[in-house]
Amino acid sequence: MGKKASGSNDEEMIRATGDLIVTLGKDPSILEDIYSLMPNLGKFQSVYDRHRNVFNEVLGGNHAKEQELQTVRDEVNSQVGMLHGLAVLVADTDPSIALRLGVAQPPITKRTLTYYHLTSPDNFKLVYKDHLLIARANAVKGAKSYEVWFCEGDPRVESSWRHLTTSTRVNRIVLTGLTPGVVYYFRIRAISAHGEGPWSNFINMMAI
Repeated sequence: MGKKASGSNDEEMIRATGDLIVTLGKDPSILEDIYSLMPNLGKFQSVYDRHRNVFNEVLGGNHAKEQELQTVRDEVNSQVGMLHGLAVLVADTDPSIALRLGVAQPPITKRTLTYYHLTSPDNFKLVYKDHLLIARANAVKGAKSYEVWFCEGDPRVESSWRHLTTSTRVNRIVLTGLTPGVVYYFRIRAISAHGEGPWSNFINMMAI
């Protein structure tokens, strides 16, 4: 019975592989399309340059670019995630690829935890000063910038939240683009070169 089952599995695999070869032979563009989506150095350089440029524009006060910044973040995550996924996929054949990329992480030590781990910003608060709504919090060690997100709906629903602004300063972040008379919820997190930290508590304030 065991041999029969094994033979049956082989026959099914051979049939499926044969069908795949026929399909690819009839439409070679399938593989070409797959290859075109694969990450490469040119794509990484392009998305890196765009991310850096848009981020600097937002930091310079161009709030119209904030949605584009979120889009380019998604592109970076997609390219990096695809490359890391491929490295893990071929690890059985060549484990050195994942190691060379740094996907296979070394054991975490106290030193690496101190370097990579971001905490949530403490003492997050909102104040009105000179007719401006200002967010502030305690600085987070290792942070390069800070993101403030807001929502008008239920703050317990993640999809309700939207990016409002990014700042390299945490002691004075001016919040603009809000509708007077509307009560908003706000939260903040630290950002480093290695990713995002956890969110602070959320607080609410009416825009005036």
